[in-house]
Amino acid sequence: MRSQLSAVGQRIRVGIGHAETIVTIEDTDGTFRITTRADRVIAEVARTTTKPIARFKARKPQHQRKVTSSG
Repeated sequence: MRSQLSAVGQRIRVGIGHAETIVTIEDTDGTFRITTRADRVIAEVARTTTKPIARFKARKPQHQRKVTSSG
């Protein structure tokens, strides 16, 4: 799985080394800046949409569960 996040419908890849890392996304002058809690910038990408940020939602990805047969 590649580590990516989504902001206003735009997918941003941050790299597998940042999987399950808590990040902050800043909307600055037409770019998204993604930083860690230690204020280290891990990505800065151009914003490709003008849609406003309307929702704030985060979740941990669910891993597929193994199906076992009973009986």
